Amino acid sequence: MKRFGPPHVIVTDLLRSYGAAMKVIGNADRQETGRWLNNRAENSHLPFRRRERAMSRLRKMQTPQKFVAVHS
Repeated sequence: MKRFGPPHVIVTDLLRSYGAAMKVIGNADRQETGRWLNNRAENSHLPFRRRERAMSRLRKMQTPQKFVAVHS
């Protein structure tokens, strides 16, 4: 913020709550929403989502049993 100043455009998802929040703080004119505009933000979460998916597999009871049966 010090170096480049406030952002000219704020890219968000198409969720209606973002638009409502932007109206409250007075940035509704700076908000851009679109189908592919938020790709950079979403792609940065991919490694985390991959880990979440792996952990959710282990939470199911049958998956560890299958894993142990195959690798024993």
